[in-house]
Amino acid sequence: MDFIIIIGLPVALLLLGTGIMLVSQVSGFMEQNSFSKREKFSNTLIKQYVMEIAMAQTTAYQRSHELEVLTTQLALSNQELGRLNDMKSKFMSMVVHDVRTPLASIRGFSELLLKRSTGEKEAQYLKNIVGSTDQLGHLIADLTDLAMIEAGKLKMEKALFDFSYVARDILPAMTINAQKRGVEFVANPLPEGIMITGDRFRLSQVLMNLLNNAIKFTPPGKRVELTLRPEPRGAGAYVKDSGIGIHRSETALIFEKFYQAKHQKDEKMRKQGWGLGLSIAGEIIRAHNGIIKATSPGLGKGSTFFFRVPLTS
Repeated sequence: MDFIIIIGLPVALLLLGTGIMLVSQVSGFMEQNSFSKREKFSNTLIKQYVMEIAMAQTTAYQRSHELEVLTTQLALSNQELGRLNDMKSKFMSMVVHDVRTPLASIRGFSELLLKRSTGEKEAQYLKNIVGSTDQLGHLIADLTDLAMIEAGKLKMEKALFDFSYVARDILPAMTINAQKRGVEFVANPLPEGIMITGDRFRLSQVLMNLLNNAIKFTPPGKRVELTLRPEPRGAGAYVKDSGIGIHRSETALIFEKFYQAKHQKDEKMRKQGWGLGLSIAGEIIRAHNGIIKATSPGLGKGSTFFFRVPLTS
């Protein structure tokens, strides 16, 4: 019995060792197989990333080349636009210069004939001619200012003066204009002693433009009101009318060059003017470091145009 036990123990140990070796080999094979799969998967991912990077680099190169082409085209377009803009400015200057002299002659001869005319129809025709030449004269003046603005040559001759004189210089002409159109014009008492540094002529030009527009777009019997007042560290001018009003979407657009109101139902009213006066007014006020704006409750409810300038611009 003891002999059997002694003989069986080594055999059992041998079998156990053999089993351990088999398990170890199988386990190692399985680990190696698993590692091989992970390695293949990693290699696949790396190859995929390398391909995507290569494609991205190719796309980036193509986009870079396209951008260079577009940049070149844009530079050429800018050069062409600059050339065309110079031609436009020169043409505008030529037109202004060549038209102003014959226009003055037409107006002068028309007024001379008007004084000598006795027929009612002839007198009316001559008045129409004078009125048309005045309109063209205003257009020529606006085009002159526009050409100077675009050429960067609109200079402000600034000096210290009383802000009230911005209105005093033009009140007589505005009063007559309003009377001709049957519009009530009210100028509130002008405050004195508001001293500002600015271009008196140009600021008067802005106020005259706002008043003329207010009178033009206000029906007979309605009212236009002017108010000058001190502002914090500045001065302000306000022109309130009871005319056709402004659509809320256009209160900023109307200061753009050549802009014509699109929401006015009255086509005749919509096409009045050239769309230059407010644009030029905006440039003048910006040259004084001020602001110019318009507000309106809506179409048919009147509007208020105003500008503010600092004491020293």
